[in-house]
Amino acid sequence: CRILAELAMMLRFMVGALFPALLLAAPPPINKLALFPDKSAWCEAKNITQIVGHSGCEHQSIQNRACLGQCFSYSVPNTFPQSTESLVHCDSCMPAQSMWEIVTLDCPGNDEIPRVDKLVEKILHCSCQACGKEPSHEGALFSVYL
Repeated sequence: CRILAELAMMLRFMVGALFPALLLAAPPPINKLALFPDKSAWCEAKNITQIVGHSGCEHQSIQNRACLGQCFSYSVPNTFPQSTESLVHCDSCMPAQSMWEIVTLDCPGNDEIPRVDKLVEKILHCSCQACGKEPSHEGALFSVYL
């Protein structure tokens, strides 16, 4: 009986002393909805008319889309010495899906270069994505000219 009482007392001590320390050491991730229940992130592709031009050539109007929206970002202050990872989150409204299209511009009066081909990114879909994530343009020329 005495051993059980000592174990129970040790257990209470561990829970009483260590549990709050565990909670302070690793704060839970911030829930955007808990902080701003009336706000929500949004990001959508809006139709635009884009003017494609080149010096000495006739411009051309094409239908395209632009990403427009409001995405969540936050940063929580750190402590020193730092015992946990920094809580930083950043999203930006960017193209999630796009394709490349060649737009040919006529250049009247220029016998050396009668036409110029421009490579234009056509946005299909937008979404909130990690800030600093650059859209990949690698292989754009390769995939267009295949």
